[in-house]
Amino acid sequence: MIKAYIITALLLLSIQTTFCQTKEIKGDTAFLYKKNIELQKALELKDFEKSTDEFNFRFRDHGQVIEISKDSTKYNGIITNYVYHTKKANRNKSEILSNKIILSQKQAEDIYNVVQSSRILDLPSDNIIANWKRGFDGITYIIEHTDRKNYWFKNYWTPDAQDSIPEAIVVLELIKNLAETLNLQEIYSSFQDDLPKQGCYNSGGMANICYVSNSLELGYSGATRLPLGFYSSYSAGYIGKTKINGSAVLQYNFNNDGFHHLNFQISKWNIFYQNANLSDFMTYNYQNRIFNIDDVKSDFVNHQIKYGLNLKKNIGVGIALDYIARNYDKIGGHLYGYKWFSKPNISTSLTASLFDNQLNYKGELFKSFDFDYKSQISRISLGIAYEDFMSYKDLYFNVRVLL
Repeated sequence: MIKAYIITALLLLSIQTTFCQTKEIKGDTAFLYKKNIELQKALELKDFEKSTDEFNFRFRDHGQVIEISKDSTKYNGIITNYVYHTKKANRNKSEILSNKIILSQKQAEDIYNVVQSSRILDLPSDNIIANWKRGFDGITYIIEHTDRKNYWFKNYWTPDAQDSIPEAIVVLELIKNLAETLNLQEIYSSFQDDLPKQGCYNSGGMANICYVSNSLELGYSGATRLPLGFYSSYSAGYIGKTKINGSAVLQYNFNNDGFHHLNFQISKWNIFYQNANLSDFMTYNYQNRIFNIDDVKSDFVNHQIKYGLNLKKNIGVGIALDYIARNYDKIGGHLYGYKWFSKPNISTSLTASLFDNQLNYKGELFKSFDFDYKSQISRISLGIAYEDFMSYKDLYFNVRVLL
């Protein structure tokens, strides 16, 4: 009885070993094969080397994998879309985001026929094709296919740069037919549209697509006459899938005698212009002040609506309407100027409002210290400002931390 159990176990082990036996590997495995295995595991792709199917085929472009299999009369297929995502533009830790689309049996069969009608299965890898050039800044297409005994791994660098080599034409025709049959561009665009609009994305090539990272800045704000206070701001390119391109700022200075300066500002940028040389913004600014002017408690409320432009060489300009409410009820003009000096990392700004014969102005100077991308803190800024508002003069100090 024990002998029978041993024989049965050995038979089962033999059968399992036979079916798990890897195939003979053919093709160019010198450079990309190992990375391909790593990506295969990350995307949970089928292991062709251990597959017992009659036929398997996989085509990989930057950001997209098309995979089909045939076993007897049954066809299966999957499209896997993927992208490398870095959550913050100044970080180097990335993740792979992906989704899978299951093809119908008819679609999988159509792709099987496209592959079989091409000469791609008979084509060698580009390393042994005469006159096939290789480079670093193009695109490499990966093709894998198997039968029950063999596994072929092939790669083709930038076939549209091969001067009409016959083998390159075969690859290009296959790429075209796959894209048209499955509407691959539309599928990948839909995948990209659903991605979080933050950080940087790379499909495996040289190009990155980056979104302005949402940022939170917190700090201390004080003045010689209002020594207590805080500063906070939040900027967002997107929140979820909704484009924001805006920011909000809250600054509050006060003392223990009941005097204060509240400053609240919301901004929207890239309204009409958005490029490297010109962008625009619009800002609403609310300020509430209770000051001691000549031993008189004076209450001021300001409303400003500003439109501005960011120009070349880190220069910004703006113009606004400035309304003083409460007992003053005056409308004046407001001008804004800004300049950032990149090498010393210093920014300056000057604002001025004119009401009849009254000139109010404020000048600011900030020095910033940027941190390594691995740090949880992106930047620390130290600032000083001088303001003359309705003959009330004060010197402000700021320490801000960008997270």
